[in-house]
Amino acid sequence: MVGELQWQHNVGTELRTKLERHYSIWAEMVKSIGMELNIRTATNEDVASCGLILHLAFTQVNTAHGFSSEFPSTEIGIQAAQFFINHFSYDTIVAEYNEQVVGLCFLDKRSVVHGVAIVAVHPHAQGKAIGRRLMETVLVHSKKACSIRLLQHTFNTQSIALYTSLGFDVKELIVLLSGKPKGEIPIGYSVRQMMHEDLERCKALSESALGFDRTKELQDALHMFKPVVAMRDERIVAYASATDAWQQNYGIAENEEAMKALILGISKLVPENLEFLLPIRQSSLFRWCLEKKFRVVKPMTLMSMGEYQEPKGSYFTSVAF
Repeated sequence: MVGELQWQHNVGTELRTKLERHYSIWAEMVKSIGMELNIRTATNEDVASCGLILHLAFTQVNTAHGFSSEFPSTEIGIQAAQFFINHFSYDTIVAEYNEQVVGLCFLDKRSVVHGVAIVAVHPHAQGKAIGRRLMETVLVHSKKACSIRLLQHTFNTQSIALYTSLGFDVKELIVLLSGKPKGEIPIGYSVRQMMHEDLERCKALSESALGFDRTKELQDALHMFKPVVAMRDERIVAYASATDAWQQNYGIAENEEAMKALILGISKLVPENLEFLLPIRQSSLFRWCLEKKFRVVKPMTLMSMGEYQEPKGSYFTSVAF
């Protein structure tokens, strides 16, 4: 879902223009959407259409409220769609009308907790209960999960109403932070790149803090992102899963001190600004981040259906949960 990933797929101006023209042709027809809507699994043939929808839908809602889009171009949207549609642990669902994709949903099934990574409906097709149909399909796909979770833009009143009506409960107010903190790692701590042999200890941290195992995400991260661990007394006390991609990045620490060491260590390892989603009821950690010149980019809300253990220790979330 992130533009930072080095996908090789690229889309030129000619294809983008063709896609946008194609959608404009049926913009009026879409007003009649009803029972004809077809919900199905996405295929590689849907990548371009899904990429355009991601760009248009997210850009529309974000810019309307004064925020930047997660998908500022069709190309970045297509990169994300290609990643999700080709990942074996995601259910990729599309809504189709008149043989044209009008909405999509990507469901992360890498743990006993399922995460709704993305829901998007083409702006021309909004207001037709397509998002509800997609989410009802997600609930069927996740009937064996112990919990289903998602993050939504707090400023999007339509989506929070939809998810609440479906049975999701608000669990956390979250902010996306961005910054490059300065300072030395606390004495006794060290921070390094995660290795495969760290997975067992990270699993124990996850089970203790969250109540479930997220190892499959870390296995992906070792191949695709830049995960790191914080050490104290030769023991892993904190980790972050994707320091170079905030949408996929979640972090866990035994306590706040270990989390601060992790954040400062990441800043020394990664040249770019660090971005992550912080639940702000951790008020002491939030204030520390602001003192370290982190900037609040946008607010989000964590919602959950099913079992939910309030996290222990210190933590931040990915875009799914």
